[in-house]
Amino acid sequence: MDKTLYVSDLDGTLLTPREDLSPFTIRVLNRLVEQGVAFTYATARSQHSADVVTRGLTKSLPVIIYNGAFIRRGERRETLLRQLLPGPSVARARQVFGEAGISPLVYTMVQGVERVLWRPEKESPGVARYVASRQRDERLLPVADEEALYQGEVFYFTCIGGREELLPAYEALRRDKALSVLLQEEIYQPGEFWLEVMSAAATKAQAAAWLKERLGCQRMTAFGDGLNDIPLLEEADVRCAVANAVPQLRQAAGQVIPANTEDGVARFLLADTAPTLALGERAGDFRLRLYRPQDLEGLIQLFYETVHEVNLGDYSPAEVDAWVPSPESVDRAAWGESLAAHYTVVAEREGQLLGFGDMDSTGYFDRLYVHRDFQGRGVATSIAHALEGFAHGLGAQRVTVHASRTARPFFEGRGYRMLCAQQVERCGVLLENFAMELALEGGESHGSH
Repeated sequence: MDKTLYVSDLDGTLLTPREDLSPFTIRVLNRLVEQGVAFTYATARSQHSADVVTRGLTKSLPVIIYNGAFIRRGERRETLLRQLLPGPSVARARQVFGEAGISPLVYTMVQGVERVLWRPEKESPGVARYVASRQRDERLLPVADEEALYQGEVFYFTCIGGREELLPAYEALRRDKALSVLLQEEIYQPGEFWLEVMSAAATKAQAAAWLKERLGCQRMTAFGDGLNDIPLLEEADVRCAVANAVPQLRQAAGQVIPANTEDGVARFLLADTAPTLALGERAGDFRLRLYRPQDLEGLIQLFYETVHEVNLGDYSPAEVDAWVPSPESVDRAAWGESLAAHYTVVAEREGQLLGFGDMDSTGYFDRLYVHRDFQGRGVATSIAHALEGFAHGLGAQRVTVHASRTARPFFEGRGYRMLCAQQVERCGVLLENFAMELALEGGESHGSH
């Protein structure tokens, strides 16, 4: 079975606008990593900065930092790969910065110690903010002159200022084929631009490809939001842009997932990894993905056919007719609203919809329907695995469900406990179902005994 490496950008992608990870994302990712999912991040941040904003996240794999200039592993920050700036390119950058009146932040290794050098008397307002926000960063080292500023083994430059101020240096340096040069707006400080300069070999894409090969993964899925993530996505087999991504990245991506404010990466991973985690070697016949509004008509038709052909084995013709008289009888506005509001996943094979399920924000397992031709093939198991993982992410103590006679054995097989039988009215007919619940790890089950 092919193993997938999942690589996510941090700022604007995995992180919230508050520059942190949501509790939901932390719970989901840590649980997936514990289950063996190969997940890591690729960021322009240093390891010091990345460690701060990803506090609480389990890092079982090496991480890609400084836009791919370094790959490091473990708490001891063992360097697996580094890409230094060529000496002639450092000299050229120094000349260009001097001519433009720019004093950069210089990231360098001085006698084997990582340092960030700058000249306080020449710092821009942006550099001053950078330094002030990192008072406990042991890498910071103020210097008094130009010679000291460019000492050591330089691997990265950052210049912070206005776009027009930085543009001439950007245009001059981007002609150097030995360099990778980025100029983009700082997402947390509108109007402020960062000019970042590194080795042409230092890219998220090349670092991720190196890590994929080292880990023995056959496929890569990447997530991003900014211009500097485009090469990373182009290197990946599956390309995901968060909904808040810049237009150019959304265009380069194969699919758009929920925004960083909606835990888009974690939600995608719950669905995408569920078949493999739930079925092991039996996985591979279908995939699980997030719901899209254009799925609505197909899911309603699947719902109708499942009730009339699968549930008919446990309910009378009159009961299934009352349950859903026709596809046209389904309230599309209500269904569309609830499927979009809930965590909804869809099983698909070569464009054919095989099943779907959804859960609300309380841990209530609302719908679960599987195409008649795919009963007993792991579709329902995969959907349930994803939705129960969503409940874990919510921090819920339990999952609740109102199971039909048909679905009751399935849920019992997953450890759900029946609370009571009950009846619901549909078109004047009473239909029997069963209130059931699954106690999650760390939670206590409450209900009828």
